[in-house]
Amino acid sequence: MRQLLDDGHTSLVASVRRDALNNALAAARAPIWEQTSDHDQFTAFGDFHDFMEWHGYYGEQRYDGFEARYNLMEHRYLCNPVTKGERSALTPVLQAVRQVYNQVLGPIWAAIDRTLTGSYIMQFAWYWSDQQTIVKRNDEGRAVIRYCLNPRDWFFDPAWNLYPDWLVLAAIDTYQQVLGTAPTPGWEGCRDVALAAGPWWPLSGVGVMMQRPTVLRLTDDGLLHGIDEPAVVWPDGSTLWARDGAIVPTG
Repeated sequence: MRQLLDDGHTSLVASVRRDALNNALAAARAPIWEQTSDHDQFTAFGDFHDFMEWHGYYGEQRYDGFEARYNLMEHRYLCNPVTKGERSALTPVLQAVRQVYNQVLGPIWAAIDRTLTGSYIMQFAWYWSDQQTIVKRNDEGRAVIRYCLNPRDWFFDPAWNLYPDWLVLAAIDTYQQVLGTAPTPGWEGCRDVALAAGPWWPLSGVGVMMQRPTVLRLTDDGLLHGIDEPAVVWPDGSTLWARDGAIVPTG
C-alpha cells in the first residue's frame, strides 16, 4: 500500500466509496423525510441535533479556543434528522454488524496495529486524503449511524475507514428491505465487493483487495492466540501467528 501511494497512485476511497455510499443512503432516506409530518420533522430535528451535540459528535464545531462557541443553528449537520421509525429499524442491524466486526475482524487489526504502532501502513487509505478523522457535516452516513448506535460507539478507525463500510451498506439495505425505499445504484458495486472480500481500497489505476480469513483463533477475551498453530489463516495459505493478542514470528 505504501509503495503504491509513493508511486503516485492516489487514494480514491473518498470518491469511490464514501461519496457513493453517502449518496445512496441519502436517496434511500429521502422518501421517509418527505412523507413525515411537519410536527414529526420538528421533533426529529430537535432530538437528532441534541443527541449529536450533547454526546460530543459536534466536537469539531462546538468551540473556538476556550471561550467562543459556534452557533449550532449555522453549523448543523447537512443531512436530515433521523425519525423514530428509522432508528427503530436501524439500531438492531447496526449493532449486529458491529458485533461481527468485534468478533471476526477487530482482533486481527488490533494485533497488527499494536505491532506497527506509529507506522501503521493502512493509514494512507483513510477516507480523507488529509488523513483527518473530523466528521464532515455532509457525511450523512456517519451522522445517521452515530445517532442509531450506542452513544459511546465512536466507530472510527479501523472499522469505519479500513473496512468496506459494512455499517453504511447494512443501513442502505435496511432502508431498501424494511422501509421500502430505494438507494441510488452507486452502492451496488461497493456491496458486491463487501460480500465477496475483506478490506479493499480503490486507488488511481489500481485497487487493493484482501481476502477474509478462513481460520481465526481467539482467547475468551477476544485476543488472537495460537500455541502450536497460526492464529489466522487466509485462503491463499498466508498465516499470522499470535499469542495473547501479540504477533509473534512464524513458527
